[in-house]
Amino acid sequence: MDDIFLNNIRQSILKHIKEEKFSINQLASEVGLSRSQLLRKIKSLTGKSANHLIRKIRLEEAAKLIKNSDYTASEISYLVGFSSPSYFSKCFLDRFGFTPGEFKNQGGDIINSITNLEVTQKVHQKKLSQLFYTIPVIIIAVVGYFLYSNSINQLKETKLQSASIAILPFLNLSDNEDQEYFVDGITEAITLDLSKFDALRVISRTSSMSYKGGVKLSSDIAHELNVDYLLEGSVLFGGDSIKVIVQLIKPFPEEKHIWQESYHQKYENILQLVSSVSNQISKEINAKVSPFDIVPNIYKVDTESYTYYLKGRHLWNQQSDKTMISCIENLQKSIKLDSSFAPAHVTLAEAYITLNKFINNNEEKPLNREKSRNAIKKALELDNNLAAAYITKGNILGKCDWNWKEMKNLVEKGLKLDPNNAYGHKLLSDYYLLNNNFDMAIKEALVAEKLDPMNPFIGTWVGIIYSMANDYEQSIKQYHKVLEIFPNYGSALSELGFVHYLNGQINDSKNSFIKLQEIRGNYEMVKAYKEEPMENVFRFWLSGVKAEEPKYCSYPILTAQVHMLIDEKEEALEYLEIAYKYRFEYLPTMLFRPEFKNLHIESRFKRLVNKTGVTMNTNFHMKPFDTNFKD
Repeated sequence: MDDIFLNNIRQSILKHIKEEKFSINQLASEVGLSRSQLLRKIKSLTGKSANHLIRKIRLEEAAKLIKNSDYTASEISYLVGFSSPSYFSKCFLDRFGFTPGEFKNQGGDIINSITNLEVTQKVHQKKLSQLFYTIPVIIIAVVGYFLYSNSINQLKETKLQSASIAILPFLNLSDNEDQEYFVDGITEAITLDLSKFDALRVISRTSSMSYKGGVKLSSDIAHELNVDYLLEGSVLFGGDSIKVIVQLIKPFPEEKHIWQESYHQKYENILQLVSSVSNQISKEINAKVSPFDIVPNIYKVDTESYTYYLKGRHLWNQQSDKTMISCIENLQKSIKLDSSFAPAHVTLAEAYITLNKFINNNEEKPLNREKSRNAIKKALELDNNLAAAYITKGNILGKCDWNWKEMKNLVEKGLKLDPNNAYGHKLLSDYYLLNNNFDMAIKEALVAEKLDPMNPFIGTWVGIIYSMANDYEQSIKQYHKVLEIFPNYGSALSELGFVHYLNGQINDSKNSFIKLQEIRGNYEMVKAYKEEPMENVFRFWLSGVKAEEPKYCSYPILTAQVHMLIDEKEEALEYLEIAYKYRFEYLPTMLFRPEFKNLHIESRFKRLVNKTGVTMNTNFHMKPFDTNFKD
């Protein structure tokens, strides 16, 4: 019977082998067991976790394809459910002791039975001999790396904390999938509460939630996020109460379950539960509870009001033009039922700022800014110990009022309350950039990236600052780093196209822009890139952007950038001035873009710099770029 069960499991996994996000929940449903029953049975029969079994079967099938087909290793990685060929190669090497290429060339000596692939003694000897001859090289490389890091890359050093943790997406064990927003809310609430502890580095929600529904091993996740601990949890609903089960895992050197606890709580006391969980975790990993002796405000929330808040928060986290209006509506309902819950006002303020990114009506944007100011004012009146309120107010003062000094003061106050707030460090990066301090701007951006390593927005921002600092090589490396994880992330592709162009790498630039337009389904632009010189394509794009009035279009700064690529300074200045007229939030930081270097001596550009309140050395150390590239 056990063999039949395992064979059914194997067949189910093989049926979905191409699906990277094939989850344990799906597997449990197909074999007719609950998730917990499936996990226990697989563990008892194989001694391994379900994730480990899925990974093992994927790699076994990959080995078959390598031996019996002409597919490339990259093609095979996608066929067996890996989205990253480099990550596939790493897992394959860990499993068999050979890279996919080495494996293909070894003939039948590696394995006798492809259905039960195990590493043979020969593999171990090979690895040992490789290690023996590789040790001197490794030593030289490591020494060289640290010498380079210390002399060239000191700005990347960040404060070392005593421990690091990622709170993985909690599982919804109820039959009601509509409660998913609530379960995600619990995950986020514990993440935010743990972020208060200065002795912990807590990975941001954005990065942790990227593992939702995945099948990766705990050790792989911990390695990718560079953390010491993982927190896993599940939520079960029952009437007016909930049960939350959490376990703290230390993945290295061997997976060890440090602590497990279950909590029963009335729905209305959910935030008390969150605080209990986070404090217990802190004690278990010997972290200081709070270096500032801040007693958190434990709200007793109205059940219906909190439900609307969590729905609004869930929609806001999606950062989509399709969800932001619904987000605001849910938050307004929450506040109408209970106006004393400060986090609802904070998220409402953030939602109005976000909404401005998705609307083209520039007359409506000032109204949203004012609504945002009112919401954050109310939040701070209700709770002056809420880190997110200070950071959001700093964000408003920066983006809406261009008040950089006060932005910095508020963000730093928020970071004292929540040192792990990645966006707070991103805002400090903005501040230092706007004061012409590139070293500190990059340093703070790297801190934000360390706290939120799976967030492509922050990763791309690091690349943009490198390009502004005239380090095109590092900028290009950074964009490739983002695209390795998020191959279809449009902003990184766009920025890569720009920096390649400025660096004289015209074919590489064209390829990046082609891929960007293919993803967007704009095949007319793809055709133009393939058939026309780049300058013609830029003019073609500009003609499309300007086809409709009003002239300011949705993003005048991008229009100004493209004009500069074909050396049209007057037109570029006109669109930058339009951006100033309508107070586009990103104008001050974008003035530092390398495309605008040739404008630094222009009086109109200098006036823009003065009016936005930024500090820029117009006698910049950067050399003006050459706009006369040829294909």
